[in-house]
Amino acid sequence: MTKIWNFILPIVVFVGFAQGQEQNQVGAAANGPHIVNSPNALFQARATGSVQLDPCQYMLQLLNQTNKDLMQHEENTLEQCLYYFLAGESAKKLAKLNIPHPIASIPPNYISQQPVTINFAQFTLQHFELNEHLKDISIHGYLELNWHDDRLVWSQDTWKKNKLVVHSFHHVWVPLLGSQNPENHLKNGDAFEIRKVETTFQGNVTAKVAFSLRTFCDDTDFENYPNDVYKCCFSFEPQQDREVIQFTSSGLPIFTDPKNFRDYGWGVSGTVPESFDDPSEIAQLGFCLNLKRAHSSLKVELAIPLFITTVLFLLPPLFGSVKIQIYLKMFVMGLQFMTLLIFSTRIAPFLSSTASTPKPMRFLEIALVFNLISITTSIILFCFLNISGVEEYNLEKYDEQVTQTSYQKDWNNVFRAAHAVLMATISAIVIFVYIVYCL
Repeated sequence: MTKIWNFILPIVVFVGFAQGQEQNQVGAAANGPHIVNSPNALFQARATGSVQLDPCQYMLQLLNQTNKDLMQHEENTLEQCLYYFLAGESAKKLAKLNIPHPIASIPPNYISQQPVTINFAQFTLQHFELNEHLKDISIHGYLELNWHDDRLVWSQDTWKKNKLVVHSFHHVWVPLLGSQNPENHLKNGDAFEIRKVETTFQGNVTAKVAFSLRTFCDDTDFENYPNDVYKCCFSFEPQQDREVIQFTSSGLPIFTDPKNFRDYGWGVSGTVPESFDDPSEIAQLGFCLNLKRAHSSLKVELAIPLFITTVLFLLPPLFGSVKIQIYLKMFVMGLQFMTLLIFSTRIAPFLSSTASTPKPMRFLEIALVFNLISITTSIILFCFLNISGVEEYNLEKYDEQVTQTSYQKDWNNVFRAAHAVLMATISAIVIFVYIVYCL
């Protein structure tokens, strides 16, 4: 009987102790949130034994007693102690709101509802992908953000630290960004990833955010192909806490990463990011990228055929015989038509959605029309000369023809002169159009 009682007694004592602990926890919960080992206790510790001494209190005593630099693991421990001290102070100030982990879950100035200014310090472009078939672009890079959080202010004399590196952005409040349309920006492939967050003892927070954005480009400048410019614009706006966030820009242009950036035959230039803050609207910040072709081989590929066909178009009027002029002009027309087909095949995959015609193709169209007018005029003159039975203009018989006073021959000379003037006018027009569209 004694052995049974000795076995049951410890169980009864353990059950009673557990019930007492549970009642104490319920009572503590009823009295409100209670922070065990609050940060203020760090400054009130009087323990000297290694078992009773708090690690954070030990680090503070070590900082005050010695001037030596801390080792890496001691620095990490001190940063953790500093963060939990700041988190505890923030929790005590907002204890009445009953918000869990307020230092990370709510923005600064939550009670006063004063605007939180997010400054876009710098944009850096690392990579881009332009799809000329769909007229869209995807860009990748990172940006630097700055803002002030008064909950991350500490005494530099006490903690002996100028800045605090936050290893997880879930530990502090950070702005969540998105594209201009928050309903579908994820469907477009837009993404933001916070890579690094650090703060100074004055509460100035700096974050580096990697981004991947996609948008459609304005291709109205396609008529200047191959010197056309794609204008691709992007914009940001907050996805949470919109009513207390406003954007500003440092006024710096968009930079390119000298190590990772590749232009892929495009000249890239960007506008200065600008904020569009309206008290009645959501804060927005936008910028544009201008992409201009830098393919020298493509320009040569288009310029040489145009130059050759233009020179050949100007040569036929130098031949005296109208019949030879007709043959040469028809040959040039064949070259122009073949060049137009080749250009159409070359440019067709990049044709603009604005139905604009590139200048090289427009020049070929105009040159074909004027060449057709020239051929038609020469054929009419050739037929008229054959019907009248008069020989064509011949330099060897020039003296004999001048002496003739025949009425018919005088009119033939007038027609030849008019034909020469018309050919010279057409040649001048073609040269002018070539200068406008091809140079």
